[in-house]
Amino acid sequence: MYKSLLVSFTAILLCAGVALAHGSGHSGPATKAIKIAVKGTSTSVSATLPCTGTGDSWVDDYSCSSSGNCSCNEVTPATISGSDLKTVTNFFVTADVGFNPATATPVSPGPSPQCDLFLGAFAITDGSGDTATVNFGGVSCEKLTGFSSKNPSGTEDQETLSGGWGISGTPPPSKALSGWGTFTGTHSDTSNEVSLKLSGWRTD
Repeated sequence: MYKSLLVSFTAILLCAGVALAHGSGHSGPATKAIKIAVKGTSTSVSATLPCTGTGDSWVDDYSCSSSGNCSCNEVTPATISGSDLKTVTNFFVTADVGFNPATATPVSPGPSPQCDLFLGAFAITDGSGDTATVNFGGVSCEKLTGFSSKNPSGTEDQETLSGGWGISGTPPPSKALSGWGTFTGTHSDTSNEVSLKLSGWRTD
């Protein structure tokens, strides 16, 4: 009798354990690492004013460091890949030349060091039709090549980009979603092509 009860009790515990294990794997949000690539062509919207009217307060509420220091560019057409993302739209970037950390007097003859603050946002849509907006901010620094005695200032052909990103709450995503991470990228001075590589995490 005791042996029979022990077998039955053990079976109940095993069944409960399986149920709990099954439930724990299918409840609550899940976080995973992601990688995203975004490309497009930058077009000037304003050479003296920050971006406004994008619908994202991260961009629209930015106060320029000083009058005339900011510019606004739209990146279009743009493409996106990774993390089941299908489209990217409403891609705007504000640059502010008033935050250059290279404050020492340039050595002559030589280049004038320049890094600028920038921030922006773009809207994304995934394969299920869900939408969200990505905010990002960072610095762009001149990349110079071709230094010589005849060209001591070098030649600038692009800027390197780096910074951080996160899912915007204004406007909010169409479903419960959060995300954050870092990015690197480039901007070509000849073709105006912008390329960003984002990595980080998302929870949904």
